[in-house]
Amino acid sequence: MAAKQSIAFVANTSWSIYKFRLYLIENLIEKGFSVSVLAPRDAYTAQFEHLPGLTYLELKHFKGSSISPLQDILLYKELLQHYRSLQPDLIFHYTIKANIFGGGAAARARIPAVSVVTGLGYTFARKGWLQSAVRVLYKRAFRKSAEVWFLNEDDRHFFTAERLVDAARTFVLPGEGVDTDAFFASPFETGKTAVTFLLIGRIIRHKGIYEFARAAEILRQQGLTVRCQLLGFFDETNPVAIPLQEVREWERRHLLTYLGHSDQVVPFIEKADCIVLPSYREGMPLSLLEGASMCKALIAADTPGCRTLIEEGINGYLCREKDSDDLARKMVAYYHLPAAAKRAMGIAARDRVLKDFTRERITGIYLEKINAYTSICFL
Repeated sequence: MAAKQSIAFVANTSWSIYKFRLYLIENLIEKGFSVSVLAPRDAYTAQFEHLPGLTYLELKHFKGSSISPLQDILLYKELLQHYRSLQPDLIFHYTIKANIFGGGAAARARIPAVSVVTGLGYTFARKGWLQSAVRVLYKRAFRKSAEVWFLNEDDRHFFTAERLVDAARTFVLPGEGVDTDAFFASPFETGKTAVTFLLIGRIIRHKGIYEFARAAEILRQQGLTVRCQLLGFFDETNPVAIPLQEVREWERRHLLTYLGHSDQVVPFIEKADCIVLPSYREGMPLSLLEGASMCKALIAADTPGCRTLIEEGINGYLCREKDSDDLARKMVAYYHLPAAAKRAMGIAARDRVLKDFTRERITGIYLEKINAYTSICFL
């Protein structure tokens, strides 16, 4: 019975639980599941730690950005202790360290676990000893996973082609799910004097922010009436972080406007016309999904995760990776579309979300998978 089933979610931040999976956890609790969340404490922990039916356990040794064998050993022992105490029927791990060390701890505790690869991240962006080490650890951990999930087909192909996981034990989850009521339809309005392009993401190089700033400069040189806006937080601990003073310089030159950081992105998306994300690689970019849900056209790099969402000329445009000139050409192409074509592109974007990427669909997939895994375990 579902009331007797216990599910654990393990992540590198409480923020990611709040942002991407709280709706899923609330749905599981409503259906009678017992749910545990294991994550480091941060500013978002209070948003769910006292939720009835949920057990929150702080991971004190989860240092996501550090490279420390001692901390990793302590994390493994901490997770193993919690798993043996909780004895959940199934565990979901998210991000590299949770997959590697949580996967090993789950196997040691004889508890089935699903590894969810939410993206390849900085580790796989360049070759070196760290990538080699992570490959070995991933391969070892995945042998013990009940299943390995990816958010796009490109990432699954990469891992299977590199023989890091058996293709027969992989699955592609279509994103983290969009609340299509909260991100309501807001089609293009006629009569505007300017076109607003909005990029939502962490202020790091790999989101394509330098390319966005350069493309904004090109559009300005062409005399187009545009607003280029940037919304997101400064991830100062990230190796590819962009300094605040550089963004301020772009503002001083009137290339773009920095809107700060906000968890309430709907008002910013509603005022925009087109969502831009020239990212070098994504799992499944929520900013594009949420923008599409609000009938905004999309422009993104032709890279894993991004290309999954865009049908060229139908709901947006794809540009070449790390190519600000091509990005500018696609932004210009959108700028010159008639109002009716802009509106049709936005409506097509929302239709795509309603078909494939709703929270209801993602919840249904989780429930189907959970029932399959736990019924096997109980046989």
